Amino acid sequence: MIKYIFFLSSLFCLSCSSDNIIRSEKTDFYNIYKDIIIRGPVPSLEAEKKEQTVYNREWLSKFNQPIILLSSLDGKNAAILVILGNYQNKLTWVSSDGISISFEDGILIATRGYSQDLIEAQHEDLDKLFTQNISNRFKTYRFLNGKNRYEELKFSCSVKSEQSGDSKILNVPLKTTKFIESCQADDTRHTNEYYVLPNTNIVIKSKQWISKANGYVIIHNYYAFQNNLL
Repeated sequence: MIKYIFFLSSLFCLSCSSDNIIRSEKTDFYNIYKDIIIRGPVPSLEAEKKEQTVYNREWLSKFNQPIILLSSLDGKNAAILVILGNYQNKLTWVSSDGISISFEDGILIATRGYSQDLIEAQHEDLDKLFTQNISNRFKTYRFLNGKNRYEELKFSCSVKSEQSGDSKILNVPLKTTKFIESCQADDTRHTNEYYVLPNTNIVIKSKQWISKANGYVIIHNYYAFQNNLL
């Protein structure tokens, strides 16, 4: 099992020279996924649908692997992702159906398995993003469009911080600083939001833009709780 997981991580590794999307049967990913993250019997998919999940520390204690939660803006759709690989401080997470998403210091840098994937994001001065207000910051996004061709957007961004007070994650109130990143490339605009623990670069929760076709996703960093960072 461990060898298989490391094999999968190599497929999604950001250092790979090929940009081909590696796909597998959903059942293969689900079998790996359920075996490595949940202690005890895994509930059926039907049971999961009927049961209303309460996201708290008791719920988190079921998992024996690092996890994050992705959700839609309206909260109606959500997916648990487990860590798949760590390459040069770039963390890749994968869902039970094989969709993966990668971050560097909590910032989205790549996806695989979406209708319009973010193949790569190159950020300028990433280490300064959560340390000061920035009026002119640049980043480049490369996408794979529906015609299997690459599209590149070069964004000019501004970043400002504001004291957001208490943010709730797993029903626990936390003091956070909210950073708002506003970006534009020609007629394409997006605004990302990051909730960061004061005096750190730990992103507890964020709203980040993937692409024109996929819009935004909410990321809940439950790994910070599991890693005893809180």
